Amino acid sequence: MKRRDLLKSALSFSVGLAGMSAIKPLYASDEMMIRAEPMYDVTPTKVTDRCYYILAKDPEPSPENHAFFNNPGFIITSEGVVVIDTGSSVQIGEMVIRQIKKVTDQPVVKVINTHYHGDHFLGNHAFVEAYPDVEIYAHPSCIAKIKSGAGEFWYSFMQRNSNNGISGTIVTLPTKTLKGGETLTLGDTTIKIHQFGTAHTESDLIIQVVEDKLAFIGDTAMRRVANMADGSFVGTIHTMKGIKALGCDHHLLGHGPHDTAVICDDMQTFCEIIYGDAAKYYEEGLSSFEMKPKILAKPFMQDVASNWPGYDSTVGSFIGIAAAEAERNLF
Repeated sequence: MKRRDLLKSALSFSVGLAGMSAIKPLYASDEMMIRAEPMYDVTPTKVTDRCYYILAKDPEPSPENHAFFNNPGFIITSEGVVVIDTGSSVQIGEMVIRQIKKVTDQPVVKVINTHYHGDHFLGNHAFVEAYPDVEIYAHPSCIAKIKSGAGEFWYSFMQRNSNNGISGTIVTLPTKTLKGGETLTLGDTTIKIHQFGTAHTESDLIIQVVEDKLAFIGDTAMRRVANMADGSFVGTIHTMKGIKALGCDHHLLGHGPHDTAVICDDMQTFCEIIYGDAAKYYEEGLSSFEMKPKILAKPFMQDVASNWPGYDSTVGSFIGIAAAEAERNLF
């Protein structure tokens, strides 16, 4: 298919170009995709002299928030800016770039996508437009997922929930891989990459800024009951232990305000209760429906987790997913 025809196809179906490996969005000089209106500015939150994030206050995408519901972050080093997750659209990515420029004159030299859910990578498009030589990193399984359908799925999901508020976004793949264990040294800043296995997804990357005792932990922990369908309760428990072992003072989340190590304690306790009890009740022959009131009666669930967004609507499905994981692990 010719490049011009490919662009027309992408526009007519209103989907991203999933599976394309080129780092630059595929624009023809005489054809531009129609873009939704720009994203409004959100002032960055400064956590340390190097590290910032842009707090999304809403737990879900909507037309009003332009599908802005995760926290893009960035690290200012003496050799340039490293961006952690880019948001749900080219418009959000452009907004992130505007905020970075308010803080520093340094160019963006690297982008890291923590996993393959669309609010963490669809903004890549803006960065390759603004910085053609930028390096975009992700776990190999993240890239494979985006290529194999996650790109189109998440584009459509964001379009639908924002009332076409991300129009003009093109799925832009990471081009370099991080598997965990790598150290990136950028002048005065040491960044260590960790991967503890499947937690929120199989591709979760933890980005540790050594000098600042800070970690960007993506969606591995949060004070909300969100998507666990791609993840693992056992893996999340293991990941929380791994993150706490890093000894960081600050934990920057994919959703919600930054936190201390307490966030990892809470997420670990949440998963231990749901998975541990689901496994026990599964062996006793209870259905997930029968397990639910017993699990929700636990003090932590009533006193802590019940205050998290999504608890009432989603915790039941969490219990079902935990029971299914327990079944797989028992046989």
